[in-house]
Amino acid sequence: MTVILALLALALGVAAGLTVLVVGELRWEARNRLPKCTTCGEQHHKHAAHR
Repeated sequence: MTVILALLALALGVAAGLTVLVVGELRWEARNRLPKCTTCGEQHHKHAAHR
């Protein structure tokens, strides 16, 4: 019974670690994504020159 509980605790720890990594990666991608322009609808930097 103790071995099963130890393996369960290990699996929960691994799942929590992977969750933290995935959430961190998603936040990093969202932070570095180019914003969608409200003027032309394309994705570029906020202060891009429009012609």
